[in-house]
Amino acid sequence: MPAKYTPYKDVVIGDSKTAPTDDEIKKLETDLTTSLPKSYRDFLEVANSGDLGFYYIDVDHPEMKIPRSFGFLYGTTPKMEGLPMGEFGHELAQSRDGAQLPNEVLPVARDNSGCELYIDLTPGEGSGNVVAFVQGIEGWEDQPKDNAWITVALDWDDYLGRLKLEEVYCKEQLDEAIAGNNPQKVNDMISFLNLAKLEWRDDKAFADYAEIDANS
Repeated sequence: MPAKYTPYKDVVIGDSKTAPTDDEIKKLETDLTTSLPKSYRDFLEVANSGDLGFYYIDVDHPEMKIPRSFGFLYGTTPKMEGLPMGEFGHELAQSRDGAQLPNEVLPVARDNSGCELYIDLTPGEGSGNVVAFVQGIEGWEDQPKDNAWITVALDWDDYLGRLKLEEVYCKEQLDEAIAGNNPQKVNDMISFLNLAKLEWRDDKAFADYAEIDANS
């Protein structure tokens, strides 16, 4: 089945679910005991339980600056039927039980290494800041060893504006699709790049792929 990509501001979201209903938003806001910022509610209209795995943000951890890709987006709908992971109600319960976070802190995404992204809506202090929890990894030279909570953006639109396209990962995925003779994945990657990086074929970094066509 072809991947579904949706452009939004300066990013491209993959495989999002149907937009949340008004009742789902009301339930979420009741659980949060506060309202969602308009910027994030607008985002959910096109990115509900979607994917931003081709983008990363530079996180200023006290030990070092590190890139993190919070590509696994949460939403009002679980990503996979029958499994609760990624559904707001489940993730809110996890964050309150595990991390003992205030009601007004909304978990919105995670990466693949135990790090998580939140919108802090606590009165006075949060102001809609986007905050990352970075899990430390002992013994890795290129990773911090201590856990840390780090503000990465002033609000959700600011966060989206700070995201960078992970071109190396895009090329790896294209290489893998070509080597595996997987035309559907090749088409998916070309569709994504045509939206995310309009002139990608003219970029020297993608010179080896300039002649590749979709449906080939």
